[in-house]
Amino acid sequence: MHFDIIAVVDVWTRVVCCALLSTGCSASLSPDDDASDARDGGIDALDPMDATDAAAEVPWTFETLETRSVAFGAASRSVELIRALRPDGARTYLLYIPALAPGSPLVLFNQPYDGIDWSGEEVDVRWAARGNGVYPDVEAPEYDGDDLVGYTIKSVQDAVNEAVLPLLNGFAVAHVYGRFYAGGSLEDDILDASAGYHFALDRADEIDVDRVGSFGGSWGALMALFGASRAPEGVTVRAVAVSSPPSDFQALDVWATEDGPAVWRDPAQLEAFYSPYLRRIHAALPESGAYTRYRQPAVCEGLSSLPDDAVLVLHDEWDLLIPVEQTRELDRTCPRVIQPMYWPRDGAPDYAVAEFDHGPFAREPVLPTLFTLAYLHLALALQDDDTMALTAGVRAALEATLSLLRDAQLRGEDVAFATEPLRQLCAPRATYFDGDTMATGPSAPLLSSALNTVYGTETTPANVCDALLSGLPAP
Repeated sequence: MHFDIIAVVDVWTRVVCCALLSTGCSASLSPDDDASDARDGGIDALDPMDATDAAAEVPWTFETLETRSVAFGAASRSVELIRALRPDGARTYLLYIPALAPGSPLVLFNQPYDGIDWSGEEVDVRWAARGNGVYPDVEAPEYDGDDLVGYTIKSVQDAVNEAVLPLLNGFAVAHVYGRFYAGGSLEDDILDASAGYHFALDRADEIDVDRVGSFGGSWGALMALFGASRAPEGVTVRAVAVSSPPSDFQALDVWATEDGPAVWRDPAQLEAFYSPYLRRIHAALPESGAYTRYRQPAVCEGLSSLPDDAVLVLHDEWDLLIPVEQTRELDRTCPRVIQPMYWPRDGAPDYAVAEFDHGPFAREPVLPTLFTLAYLHLALALQDDDTMALTAGVRAALEATLSLLRDAQLRGEDVAFATEPLRQLCAPRATYFDGDTMATGPSAPLLSSALNTVYGTETTPANVCDALLSGLPAP
């Protein structure tokens, strides 16, 4: 069994680490009948409020297009390729990997950019034939002839590989596709994200609808946040784990068009990057242009039924794509639900040399994954379940984050936000896999060792959790 886990997780480590903090397809820029059918009959043709009203009255329906058997280590797993017909008449696509045991939790992987070639829609066939690359964003609302969008096709096998850890933990997984390349709007992507919850209700005979979680990074984090805020009655969202999420699109518009260009060394780069996003954002606004439905109060109202600290939000303070102030304001707006985890930096970024990305932690993707996957798996597992909660961890990356926290303490900053995300790693079932060393083991020794190295403490795996009850050690 140990060997099988190593073999399977090694595949996951090589495939998924760069995807989890994706900055979006266009960040690389340094329909059945015609192209518009990707979102035909959907939000582009309706006022967003009308679309929501329709969603409350018309049921979602789900059709399995195909069932495949896909390699999973030395074994195989069954995969369903599913078309969802939304109440607004548009379509969403899901790739569903059932759990081996009925009544298991469901983890939703929000995939805004992944290309699929199995939907049967002309737009997906056409983009898949082009292959991976950067192309004119021709499906975008009000396309201007200049915008570019990246495209990367993900095979069914890729999707299974990316879901290895929750599958090993005994959960069902559904990849929910936003298909950014196919056009649509911000509201369209949110409706796509909500499809996973309606699907859980549709499969309530095999999914535990009281234990559903969602996961995403960047634009996928927006899908996770807003999708959970639109979850239907009958589904309990136990946990949402996101990194670098946009949560206020009026503020993002101001950053992309005013504040960002005023400080960034290449304003044209910002314009080229954000233009495809702004087109989709503006297409979702009512005639008044109001952002009301796409700001923190609206998403917090939708998340108000979730348990305390149900939403773990990871954000680097030097994120130049989605400013960290978005998460700070989200935490101020709904502090009961939001559990933030920041990567603190010394002062403002040097815009003359800074990378145009989600911050330095985006270049250490396994580390945020350590927190997000551990959080999801522990929150969704039954309290009396003694099976492992497998996550990913690299000791050097954990030590780097603890060093940032220690340095912030030395500057007089409050780092109390980090205590609970760190303490979850010493839960009895928390188990890590280090893709660098190929080692597996309980997460408590990993945390204890890293803490002792950075702070000079003498904690043990048995007492490190209690030691953190009062916060991080004094530096």
